Amino acid sequence: MADDIYGLLAGILQGMTHAQLSDEPHRVAGLIVESGEGLSKRQRIDLALADLSEEELAGIALKLAAHRSDTALDEVARAILEAGDPPLSQITRRDIARALGDDFAGERSTVDIVGRYFPLSSPIEDFLGSNGRSLRDQIDRHMDQNPGDWSVEHLFGQIGALSCSRARFGALLEEAVHPLSRSGDVQATTVAVLNKILARDGYELTQESELSGHPIFGFRAIVRGVGGRPKNLIFASRGVKPEIGFADAINNDIVILSGEESCLIYDRPIGSNGLLWSELVSWWSEVASGANAAQLGARLRESLDSDAEKTLFATYFKAYRAALGVALPALLPQVYLHYDPAVVKTLRHRLPIPRQRMDFLLLLPGRQRIVIEVDGKHHFSENDRPSLKVYADMVSADRELRLSGYEVYRFGANELVGNGAEQRITGFFDKLFRLHGVNN
Repeated sequence: MADDIYGLLAGILQGMTHAQLSDEPHRVAGLIVESGEGLSKRQRIDLALADLSEEELAGIALKLAAHRSDTALDEVARAILEAGDPPLSQITRRDIARALGDDFAGERSTVDIVGRYFPLSSPIEDFLGSNGRSLRDQIDRHMDQNPGDWSVEHLFGQIGALSCSRARFGALLEEAVHPLSRSGDVQATTVAVLNKILARDGYELTQESELSGHPIFGFRAIVRGVGGRPKNLIFASRGVKPEIGFADAINNDIVILSGEESCLIYDRPIGSNGLLWSELVSWWSEVASGANAAQLGARLRESLDSDAEKTLFATYFKAYRAALGVALPALLPQVYLHYDPAVVKTLRHRLPIPRQRMDFLLLLPGRQRIVIEVDGKHHFSENDRPSLKVYADMVSADRELRLSGYEVYRFGANELVGNGAEQRITGFFDKLFRLHGVNN
């Protein structure tokens, strides 16, 4: 597979001029092809690709494929990136097709939808005309003009949907249950039927947003999220723990009684897509009288406790802010998870709740809450001596979080400093985002 992706990329780059090699790969896919005085195009290409991993090559290929509308290149890249995910079997795909019967697109055109994801005619047919013989013409004739001629199972066999990448198959299903295709009870019933089949392989269609009051569904791996809607995020603590009270206990609205300057409180509704950096910046601009993203970043860095935490935070934004743009999830530092009232210190026989703060929190689509902890020696020792009790408290708290639906990931502080730290951090986030469908 690595030879395939390397060969495809090299072939595409070889077709560019020297000037294009210096511009297009970097502009489109972030691949730097050095000018190399006196080098041939092949030598320049080999130097640019030689030290890249298979996954890095696949990531570049995806971007080039999207830019060039190259389905074949996209499929080879996705085969690499999806290799570690649960398979979506041909049996499941066939049963999905049978559940849809002979109506794939509902109220929309089958040709229009399928043509977005699969090539339906050859370049020669596009140039000279197909005389009604192209796959596009056949789908139009047998599914749009004469509904019932073809079953969805036959359609899937013709276009290659029974063996394509999961991302491409999932995109088809998203279109099939889009409210422009199916709405109301028909949409709800179709989603329920398809999800029963998809669940066998660990996938589902889950609501991600709305359009004019109608649900928009996304295809994703089934990952159990945290119930309830996050509210009142108390984060970026840089001093004494603030004291809070309820301004309205019925609405769960809180008020800071003291220590307001030591933390930030995000109290806007958080939707099904989690919390994005762009949303956090918008909120910050209002509460801090027009302050910008750079000033918010500076404020968040003030709450970081160690060089390891600072490296993780800085690397995250360096690696993903431009790449993900408005889709970048907010990485929240020093987030309060449990919150004892100040009066707890005065109560007898009342122990404080452990793990009151998390080092970092991400709120991702599908109610996914990702906790990232950076472990220094205080996580395993007490008074500079190894402590089984401290360690036991930590792993016990981790278990409780996981049982509540959180994902918990730990880094040793020494992993995040020195040579290789940035690669280790980006390697982790690349896999995490792929798991949760971020940057698909």
